[in-house]
Amino acid sequence: MSDQEVQNEAPIQNQPKENQRGFIHLSSLVNQMIGQGKEDPGDLVEFSVHGKLLSYTKKSFNLFDAENKIRLWAIWMVEWIWFDRFIITVILLNSILLAIQDYSWRETNSEAPNNWTDSFDYIFTAIFIIEFFLKVIAMGFLLDKQTYLRDGWNFIDFIVVITGIISLFISARVSAIRIVRIMRPLRSINSLKEMKVLIITLLDSLPALGNVVIFLLFIIILFGILGLQIFMGALENRCRLTEYPVGNIWKASNYQKLCQDSSNCPEGTYCGNPNTYNLPQQESDDENFNFGYTNFNNIISATFTIFQALTTEGWTKLIFIYQEALSTTIVYIYFLLLIFLGSFFVVNLILAVINDSFMAAQMRSSFKNSQASASSLPQEEQDEEGEQNQEGDQQIDPVALTSNINNGDQTQNHQLEHEHQINNQNQQNINDINAIKNQGNQNIVEQQQQVSKSNTLEQVNQPRRLSSKQRLSKSKLTKFREFQMVLIVIIENKYFLVFITSIIILNTLTLSLDRYPISKTEYDILDVANQIFTVIFTIEMVLKLIAFDTNYLKDSMNIFDAVIVILSLIEWILSSAGNNSSGGSFSAIQAFRTLRLFRLFKLARTWNSFRKLLTAIAATISGIAYFIILLLLFMSVAALLGMELFAYKTPYRYNFNNYLSSMLVVFMLLTNESWNTIAYTFMYDLESIYPVIYFVVVIIFGNFILLKLFIAILINNFHEANLDSMSAVEENHIQHSSRHDQSIGDNQQSIKINQVSPEQIQQSFQVIKSASNQQTNNNSATRFKNLSQQFMASAIILNSTNNQSLLEGVSLFIFPPQSKIRFQVNKLINHKYFELFILTIIIISSILLALDDPLSSSNNRALNVVDEIITALFIFEAILKIISKGFIINGPESYLRSAGNILDLIVIIFSSLAFDENQAQTFSKIKILRVIRVLRPLRLIVRNEDLKMSINALFNSLSQMMNIALVCLIFFLLFGIFGVNQFKGAYYYCDIYEVNDKLECFDNGGSWVNKNFNFDNVLNAMITLFVISTTEGWINLMSDGIDSRGINLNPKENNAYGWACYFVFFIIVGSFFIINLFAGVIVEAFQSEKDRLSQMRDLTKQELEWYEIQKKIYSSTPIEKFKISKHKFIRKLNEFISSDKFEIFILSVIILNTCVMMIQYLRSPKELSDAIQILNWIFLAIFSIEAILKLIVYRKFYFTSGWNVFDFTVVLLTLLGVLLEQSNVLSNVGTATSILRTFRIFRVLRLIKSAKNLRIIFGTFLVTLPGLVSVGGLLGIMLFIFAVIFMNLFPYVKRSEGVTENSNFSSFEISLFTLFKCSTGEDWNLVMMDTARISQPNDICFDFNDYASYFEYGFMGCGNPAGIVLMIVFMIIVSLIMLNLFVAIIIEGFQNTSKEENAPIKKLDVENFQQLWKDYDKDATGFIQCKYFTQFMISLPQPLGWQKLKYSAAQQRLRMAQLNLPVYNLNGKNKYYYYQALICVAQDFLESSGFISNFEISKDIVKQKLHPLIEKAFSQVSNLETEFDSGQFMAAVLIQQNARRGFQRLKKQKTSLIQPQYTNDDEVQQFVA
Repeated sequence: MSDQEVQNEAPIQNQPKENQRGFIHLSSLVNQMIGQGKEDPGDLVEFSVHGKLLSYTKKSFNLFDAENKIRLWAIWMVEWIWFDRFIITVILLNSILLAIQDYSWRETNSEAPNNWTDSFDYIFTAIFIIEFFLKVIAMGFLLDKQTYLRDGWNFIDFIVVITGIISLFISARVSAIRIVRIMRPLRSINSLKEMKVLIITLLDSLPALGNVVIFLLFIIILFGILGLQIFMGALENRCRLTEYPVGNIWKASNYQKLCQDSSNCPEGTYCGNPNTYNLPQQESDDENFNFGYTNFNNIISATFTIFQALTTEGWTKLIFIYQEALSTTIVYIYFLLLIFLGSFFVVNLILAVINDSFMAAQMRSSFKNSQASASSLPQEEQDEEGEQNQEGDQQIDPVALTSNINNGDQTQNHQLEHEHQINNQNQQNINDINAIKNQGNQNIVEQQQQVSKSNTLEQVNQPRRLSSKQRLSKSKLTKFREFQMVLIVIIENKYFLVFITSIIILNTLTLSLDRYPISKTEYDILDVANQIFTVIFTIEMVLKLIAFDTNYLKDSMNIFDAVIVILSLIEWILSSAGNNSSGGSFSAIQAFRTLRLFRLFKLARTWNSFRKLLTAIAATISGIAYFIILLLLFMSVAALLGMELFAYKTPYRYNFNNYLSSMLVVFMLLTNESWNTIAYTFMYDLESIYPVIYFVVVIIFGNFILLKLFIAILINNFHEANLDSMSAVEENHIQHSSRHDQSIGDNQQSIKINQVSPEQIQQSFQVIKSASNQQTNNNSATRFKNLSQQFMASAIILNSTNNQSLLEGVSLFIFPPQSKIRFQVNKLINHKYFELFILTIIIISSILLALDDPLSSSNNRALNVVDEIITALFIFEAILKIISKGFIINGPESYLRSAGNILDLIVIIFSSLAFDENQAQTFSKIKILRVIRVLRPLRLIVRNEDLKMSINALFNSLSQMMNIALVCLIFFLLFGIFGVNQFKGAYYYCDIYEVNDKLECFDNGGSWVNKNFNFDNVLNAMITLFVISTTEGWINLMSDGIDSRGINLNPKENNAYGWACYFVFFIIVGSFFIINLFAGVIVEAFQSEKDRLSQMRDLTKQELEWYEIQKKIYSSTPIEKFKISKHKFIRKLNEFISSDKFEIFILSVIILNTCVMMIQYLRSPKELSDAIQILNWIFLAIFSIEAILKLIVYRKFYFTSGWNVFDFTVVLLTLLGVLLEQSNVLSNVGTATSILRTFRIFRVLRLIKSAKNLRIIFGTFLVTLPGLVSVGGLLGIMLFIFAVIFMNLFPYVKRSEGVTENSNFSSFEISLFTLFKCSTGEDWNLVMMDTARISQPNDICFDFNDYASYFEYGFMGCGNPAGIVLMIVFMIIVSLIMLNLFVAIIIEGFQNTSKEENAPIKKLDVENFQQLWKDYDKDATGFIQCKYFTQFMISLPQPLGWQKLKYSAAQQRLRMAQLNLPVYNLNGKNKYYYYQALICVAQDFLESSGFISNFEISKDIVKQKLHPLIEKAFSQVSNLETEFDSGQFMAAVLIQQNARRGFQRLKKQKTSLIQPQYTNDDEVQQFVA
């Protein structure tokens, strides 16, 4: 069904109930509609069927008209809801059929056998063909409107049908047919409208995504060409056995590293590259070099290598490989630039684009829903009375009412206590109470409840005639009700709730104490405790069942409690029957006791902030349901395609041999974990590079697009749900606080009115419009200047007030405010150079921390001396501040009342203690104290406003972070206890793999070793789950779980494949949902607090728009016009280089140059290399000639353009590289030659200048750059602090998988890179475990942390358990918070860029004003003559100018008069000023078009931000005087023109002089008035 059909759906009031009647009704309706169809210019007919109005063509296939019975039946069938359900069922069955395909015949290299699935495939094909013909008969095929193929959703169906028809004549086992058949599950998209919305969101984002993809391809091509120049052939730099080749053979040694020269090789070997002697590759690359797939030998391999680095998977291994063969600095710069620009910016820009498209789709959807609800409102009002009558007929008992009340607020319970007692005495008024409950207005509810209660009391005293049996049954029922009410009172008692909550917490602690190993006694105690808790929860369930009757099941939480209790009882019975609690067939049932932890969510009933968060999460979950279906559909299609391509073609453990295994591999690709190694393995086993196409496509669509859409949906739904819950709370608060006789709208209206005070209005600043409202004797130009000066003065006063430091109290009980010493000290610490001096000392101290080398003892003494001096300076600073401000009790400005000063004092104390070696027992303790010095760089945050605002925003959002962290903790605890129940003690293994159990391992001389990450206790389990939630190394941890067999049993590969579901489900919940939600909450809270702290959130929409426009205006400056030489040759040359043909030629040369640089490859023919060299010279000559020609024409103006400077620099550097390369000056320095060659690559950047799409993304990058720099500075400080901490605590840790020779903490720069690598998720779990290493029998290390022990043992140091805490804290702060702030800034920058496109005055409009101004102000003086300004406005494009507006001369004069521009007399000429003209025309447009009606500036923060710009803009006219404005000037001009015309008429008539009556002229009267 097309989108047009969906929009045309409308309810039919009298819809037939029977199919036959429906068919007849359809026929009659069609006959009635045909007349309307004839008048329809679109030649469409409306059909009414199944409650929908559909528009189709008159004739389908030119055979079936609108009255044809066959067509009517076809329309009725395809629009029948059960037909859609039948087709969905067939699609589902067909998908199941595809999933159970058996590819095992490929193991024997035989042909696919015929089996029973082929017969079903024919049936499904026949069904799809029938459906196709029905739809084509109903809708038509292609030529007319609203036909089958005019709907894009039917295109997939059409392909499926065509391939199905082909398969009837060709064997269905043909590979191409089988691959296309995999698309059949995609047909379900056409049947689910909600999934269409998600697909439409992705389709709507395609234009913007296209720009991002183009920019991404540009980045890949740029770095690819750069990589070709630097790294080509580097993987063949090996240590050789001989100095020169022997024939065509040059054998490599067993040394497994690359080399730059022979000094890097072992003795007796020589560094060489076969490509130097035109020899073929001598050795095949092994796993250490990624099987040779990640190289830069050609542009295709380079593209794959760069794409892998963009996914931040395996990128550090590439650095470690290539740094052995090339300069380390070049390699690090190349890959770090690629990560920052490609991975951090461009990849996250995809999220920004999809997020923007999703928000726009939601706004459109909400707008349509509001329209639909508005149109259906009259019908709802008509049906409201009937619905209320039906609801009034329903009956409930008081227990049901009480059960519903139990789930409400506590205040409602107190209000209805008396009502319960009345209901026990008389039940006849329950219907009244129920009717009252169903009313909409809360005030009316309260009044009707009071009336109901009073009526009930009256009716209780009325005598009633009842039989004896009725009295007896009634008394029994009343006693049972009384018993129920007693139980309800007990259950609802706050002490009972506290008791149950305490039991839940104790039960959680008891479950958390389970571990391995554990003594039998302790295990029995825990088991008894669990049984006691089971009994308590059973009693609670029974009491609630008795109290609430069947209404107990109406509460979903009660149902959940009952299920847990029943499972716990079953587990108790089974374990009592003899099953071992540590394992056995019922261990899974035993693990269900961990679900009791969900009862912790009951805390939300009394914890308001927690309840709001859970409500938002619940609303978010419901919003992503259809996305989960879409994701599963994508995974299913990808898995089926993988089965068709790779089933039984590789022995790799995780393969595509069956559907479930394929789904698991696709899920691994979605998580982006080790996808590169999986791709290497498949390419190596299949001996082809084509498998990489499949993996890259799945990564792009699954990880880059679908998961980004998931994050966008998650963040937006959570944001909306959070806003809804907050607004509901606010409305509830308003309703309770307002009086009953006053509506909420009146309150809000009065609040808005009262918020505007006369003082605020007087403080506002109007630039020009205030001038037109004053009396004529007040000169408008003078007012303009005075008001602008007043604006600047107020901002200066404001700044001086903020910087003023007042002395209060008696400092240290010694120095009063009048003390000269205190006054001089205060003056000193407030001096700008004092602050600069302190910042310099902090930077020097930070540099000293970085220079501290743990592997050298020579510089420690000198550094200690300098550090002592710096510490003394900080002590001196603290003393001065204490004298000036007081210590702690001298008012709010006291020294210790500031968080920054407290931090300074802590650093000073610990730095002083670290120097007292006599007080410390060991040097290591001194070093731990000295680590506190690393907090000094935090003082930079306090002294930088942007960083201070960022850190304050983070601190202020801690409350929201803690709430979501609690939810994370509960989920982690739940999965952790579940994992302990199942996997405790099961991760031990024997280093001899052929044994069965622990005893056999010892018998064969093996070691029984535990995995680093395990589930032996809850703490270890939660650490393991946190690692899994970051998706780093989770595949190996899942493999360990799948292989585990139990306690004291050696693992066996794929022992229990089903346990993969546990890890996959946790990834979905813990990583995709919880971690992303945590990141979303951080981003939202940070942005909200940042807006609040910046005080820009208080501005109205108009004020904010006017502020943004003013920033654009005052940021522009008049530019000098290029004066073309009068020489004829120069003019012709200027016309040539300014022509479009020349620009197209240069662009073509740039593209051709790019292509030429891309086609080079390793071992290319000499002819190709020579041709490329010649073409590069030709290109260089063309670009050189271009630069020379532009220099000749533009002279000094050539360098005023940034792009011209860039072009000139590239040409010069390229020329330098060619000269040095041809002169063989650097022939022995290969790296330097490669660097010089790379200069020509930067010509590719000129494409940004010529391509509009690239400029858009580049503009987004420039917009986000200030924010990225601010957060980047904060990230840099955090990385610096942690790098120094890890360098001081773990410099001598033993090398292993995580801490290696290339990635360790032995120096500051390597420590910094290691932590940055960890922040991208690269092997951070292995680094963490190496820093927490302890000595074991099979892994010896020594516990030391000083240079002397290092000198003795080398890198054999143990770690510290604190390493786990430090690394987790580091990952939370840096990876989860800081890097997500980058995402937030990129999203905000893209939204600002999109907002700029919709701004009333764009930056382009200001640039148009600026460019046109230079034609009238060639020397950029900032002034233009008044007589030319009218023509200037006529030439200026809209919206600022009058271009295309056909104003008469009188209208032009009126518009000029309305501008009220100040006129300055300079050198006898009347002129307008640039900024005043620009801001006046902007205000005139905004006011006349209705965008902004109020130009007041009343907020101090706006004055502060605009003050520097306005002060600079008006500096030229600050001392100039003006006598009149543009209105008076135009009046004078008009008077002069009239006088001139009058004198000319008199002269022609040669009559006597008559005084002209100027005042009779209408235009003169208007201007003089």
